[in-house]
Amino acid sequence: MKVAFAMIVFNGDMFLKQVLQSIYPYASQIVISEGTVKYWADKGFTTSTDDTNKILSEFPDPEKKISVVHGTYAEKSELCQAYMPFVKQDTDYLWTIDSDEVFKETDIVKVFQLLESRQPASVGFQSNTFFGGTSHILTGFERDHSFKRVLKFAPGCKYSEHRPPTLSSEIGEVINGKKLFELTGVEMYHYSYLSPKQVCEKIQYYKESLSKDNCIDNYFKEIWLKWVLGDTETRNAIEGKYNGVHEFQPGYRGECRTTPFNGTHPKSIADSIGEINQKFNQQLKAYV
Repeated sequence: MKVAFAMIVFNGDMFLKQVLQSIYPYASQIVISEGTVKYWADKGFTTSTDDTNKILSEFPDPEKKISVVHGTYAEKSELCQAYMPFVKQDTDYLWTIDSDEVFKETDIVKVFQLLESRQPASVGFQSNTFFGGTSHILTGFERDHSFKRVLKFAPGCKYSEHRPPTLSSEIGEVINGKKLFELTGVEMYHYSYLSPKQVCEKIQYYKESLSKDNCIDNYFKEIWLKWVLGDTETRNAIEGKYNGVHEFQPGYRGECRTTPFNGTHPKSIADSIGEINQKFNQQLKAYV
């Protein structure tokens, strides 16, 4: 079973090293498209301005698994299409992964075993989506959503769409996140609402280019930042007013509140909690 991992990244240095550490032993190859979509290019950006490129260039690659392409593209579908020529034609599955999505190593093995036994067209994951730090996750529609990530690959197939990730070769059983959890207990650890810098930039992009009126005005300062800096009373008031803490308008997708995380982090995260907290505090200083 050959599974290639594929990533698009722009200013994703907060967890990039940990993601690569978690997948490297299991990947037949890792293909990465680093760069910007038109939204950021129009603001003068052509490549990451944080440590993303440094991490990509310095990450140990003794088995020569990693290929990186840089560029500016119209949107994220085109960013994904840019790494497709690097995917070897004997690949069985393409596992798309964001620079803030980490998996436990035992869970990666379980997914591989499932792919071998069932040969599904695609696999999705339910998510432990971390909010404002490593101790709280999101509930509601964020928890219930199935993040489609693992895609059946065939020689000559095309990357059709990014939302959700789709290959032209996907034919067969679809295993969503809820079903996968029932079968294997596997879920994703998604650190997407943790880095102050990445949250601020992501919401700016969503508000101005994608979600627009469905996204809460001034979300980063009025909700995310106030929640992070607030006491229990402040946090409860925010979640009561907005039916949670997500950037979507309360009436658009429903409830999305926080709850304490009672599980364990993947090893690459657990081993670097101190480093992560230091980065978090350093980034936070720019907004307070």
